[in-house]
Parts: sequence; structure tokens; C-alpha cells
Amino acid sequence: MRSGRAWLAALLVAGVARAEADGPPAIRSVQTGPNRQLQVNGQPFLPIMAWLQDPENFPALKQCGMNTTAGYWPGSGGTKDVVEYMDRVAEAGLYGVLPHEQRLHGHPNLLGYIHGDEPDLPRQLSDAQVVPGAGLRLNPSTPLWKIVDGVWHTWSVLDPLEGATVTIRLRQPVTVHSLAVWLTVSPGLAVAKDVVFRGDDRVILEATLKAEKGRQELRLPRPSTFRELSLTVRSVYPGRHVWGSIGEIEGLDADGRNLLVCPPRYAPRADPEKTLAVYRRIKSQDASRPVFMTLTGNFHPHFQKWSDAQRKQLYPRYIEAADVVGYDIYPIYGWNKPEWIHLVYEATERLSRLAGPRPVYAWIETSRGGQWTGPLERQKAVTPQHIRAEVWMAITGGATAIGYFTHVWKPAYRQFGVPEENRLALREINAQLQRLAPAILAPPPARPVRWTAHDDLRVAALARQHNGAVYLFAVNYDPRLKHTSVRFALDGLRPGQQVTVVDEGRRINAHDGSFTDTFEPLAVHIYRVDLR
Repeated sequence: MRSGRAWLAALLVAGVARAEADGPPAIRSVQTGPNRQLQVNGQPFLPIMAWLQDPENFPALKQCGMNTTAGYWPGSGGTKDVVEYMDRVAEAGLYGVLPHEQRLHGHPNLLGYIHGDEPDLPRQLSDAQVVPGAGLRLNPSTPLWKIVDGVWHTWSVLDPLEGATVTIRLRQPVTVHSLAVWLTVSPGLAVAKDVVFRGDDRVILEATLKAEKGRQELRLPRPSTFRELSLTVRSVYPGRHVWGSIGEIEGLDADGRNLLVCPPRYAPRADPEKTLAVYRRIKSQDASRPVFMTLTGNFHPHFQKWSDAQRKQLYPRYIEAADVVGYDIYPIYGWNKPEWIHLVYEATERLSRLAGPRPVYAWIETSRGGQWTGPLERQKAVTPQHIRAEVWMAITGGATAIGYFTHVWKPAYRQFGVPEENRLALREINAQLQRLAPAILAPPPARPVRWTAHDDLRVAALARQHNGAVYLFAVNYDPRLKHTSVRFALDGLRPGQQVTVVDEGRRINAHDGSFTDTFEPLAVHIYRVDLR
């Protein structure tokens, strides 16, 4: 095991001078500044990250203007472990935000550590007790409790189907007048045919099911009271495979109510308290680097995965377990809904308020090709305009770091599946971000800035003061994609004073302490107002 000093000495001897010429300088310290910005070696630094990349993709990251890679999985790119991977990160002139490993302590290209991804991701849990019979092979992706979850289009795989027995154990006895079965019928799979039901180990019904989808209600010869209900599949309609599945089993009372149903509940992937314990363990071993955490977008009420009470309970505790906190919402790549693009601003602004003094980052989509949004030909394109607008929505919402999600699953899986036109856009956007980083990470101006959009369209703006000037970063994030004009008012702005529109080759004359500019849908404008 090499000490932090050994790491530093080794890299300095190996050629830190070359690394500093080709990439960021060796890290001596990482801190959080007064404006929620990361400071590397005492200087403001804006991370521009890519998620989970093999080393072979590092040149593409650099070409697109990124300076950091985040995440690691064992064996990435043929590496033996995270330490070898970190060396490859350094060789590429990048910083790394990686899972904690003691041997990384003091590595001069280590920007920070990162928690397991999306600890707040909801997962379904059930209090139902459904016990498999002997010889039944279980499929963890279709747990047996789905037989009583009350959702007919979910199912539990029984492998093998013929001879399979499952037993539903209830908390208290119930009296049922009929049973109902929802079969799943899929090409090549066996389908349950002759079945027998037992209540508390007494046969209460034998029946032959039809090989068809939908609900098949089976009237009992007489009402039956039991605490355990077992189903055994005696014979099947054969298929190419020996396994099959059952969608739902119901036990109905005299009024037709299902007494077996046990709806699942949601719980986060990683409990906040356990996440906090991981954070404390990392900080106790290495307090010199911040700990990053990526959340889902479920802290935003738009997604309705958690109730208001659950959000208020969960997210402050997650945020306590990180020094830098971010999220991922991909309106187009993830949902095929460009009309949800406004969520990028709203979520960043909301998370920035929750995070307090902590730096905030947002992961930005870069292409279509998602695995959950239907056939590729039906997926809507992520354009350079979308990427640029989302980046600046995040910045105006309070982000002091940006990340890009570049993985695609269609037409084939690629880690860096960004189309060429979007790569060119990333290069331009990131070059601008790096050039303007000192202004983006600067403090708010002493003079208040106000803005009003025509027709109350959604326009976000961020005001910062740097090097004798006020910078205004503004984006039209309205999902209705309408043109608007925006009036910006700044105390002390002189009539006739010229306002520079950064990187657009134009200036605007001020009038009565304000100036007005037009915004096309999703347009971004950056203004510099000299105070001298």
C-alpha cells in the first residue's frame, strides 16, 4: 500500500509538469467556497464530468471539454482495480470522483469520493408471505409476492410450472366464497391447466383452467375459512420451456372483495441512516476530499414517487451524508418528453435550496437511445439546443458543477454514444463554461438585479459579480417553446450604457436603469455590465 506522500512523490517524479500542461494541476486540497463552489488548491473550480467511462473513452471526454470522470465498476477497461483506473484517469489529464478506497488517499488527481448511485431510488417491498414449495426455482426479478400485489399485469415465474406449489400465509384467518386466477400466456411458456387449492392443508377446490389471459373466477362448493392458502399446479399446457407464470391469485368474500391482496410499499434503495454511516466512515479515513452523491429526481413532487411527508423525511438526511450533491433527470432520453425540460431548472433550484452551502451538480442528457423509452425510431432527438438550454438551466438554478450522461442502449450499447453534432455542441458549451467559470462561481452582485418576461414566460437568470462587472446568465426554459422579451433592471445602470452580450458580437443600450432583449424558445443569453 502506498501512502499519500508516496503517491504525490511518484506522480511528481513521473511528470506532473506534463499533466499540468495537458490537464488540471495536481490536487493539494479541495474545499467548498463561500458561493457553494468547489475550490481546488484554493482556486474556484467547476467540474465538468462524464459518468462511468472506460479509459478508452477518456480522449473523447477531453475532446468534448470535460475535465472529470465520475464512477467506477470493477474491471473497467481491463483495469485490475480502482487504483489502476485512477492512474489511467491521471494519465489522461482528468480528475476522478470515485468510490472510496484507502489506497486512493492523497492521489493528486482525486477530486472526491462518490456514494453508490441513486440511494433514494424507490424499490418495491412487500409484507406478503408467499412460500415456495420444494423444488421451485425462484426468479428474483419476479418475486412470489407479485401473486398477491393486486396488479394483474405483473407476475411471478414458477420454474418448473408443472408440480409447482406456492403457499400464501395470512396474518389472520379469512373466509372466502370463491377464488380467482389471472394467468399469463406468453409464446413458448407453459401455462397452468389442472390446479388444486388447499386451505390450511385441506383441499377446498380442484379446477381446470383455460389457457387464456384474464380473470378466471372459480366458485367454491362452500365458503372456506383458512389462514394459509396453497396452490399446486398438477398439469400444464406445455410450451417450449418448462417454466410459466401466474399474474394474480384472489380470494373473494361474499361481496366480491379480494381478501388476499397485499399491495407493495416503496422503500429507498439505501436507507439514509446507512448512507450517513458510509459517509462518516469515509470522512473518518480521509477528510481531505469531498463526498459526492447523485440522487434521482424524486425530491421533485412532479414524479410523485414519494409523498410530501416522505420527501421531507428522506432528503435532508441524504444531503447530510454528502459534501456535494447532484441529481439526474433526463426529460427526453429518459421519458421521451421534451415538454418536461423545465424540470431541469426547477429540480436544480429546489435541490440548491435543500443543499444549503453544499455544491450542487446536475447530470445532463446528451442523446437519444434510452432503454426504457420505446423503439429508437420513436424516440425524440436530444439536440444541441436542448443540451445547451439544460446546462444553463442547471447553472441558473444554482449548480456549480455539471455532469453528462452519455450511455446509449439503442441501436447498440455504447458508453459514449453522443452523436457527432452533439459532441461539437458539448465542446462549445464546455469551452464557454470553463472560460466563464470564474464569473459563474463568483459572489452575487451588491446591486439587486430584477427581470420580467413578457407574458409571464419562464425565464431563469443568475447574477454574479466578477472583476468589475456584473454577469447575467439567462435562459428561456418555458416548455411552451414561445418567443419572449425580457426586461432586466440593475440599480446604477446608466442611460445609454452599453451591455455586452457575451459571445454574440452585439451590445444593447440601457434605458432608465434597465435593458431589454428577446429570447427565442430555449435561448440562452449571457450579459456583462461593466461597473467602472
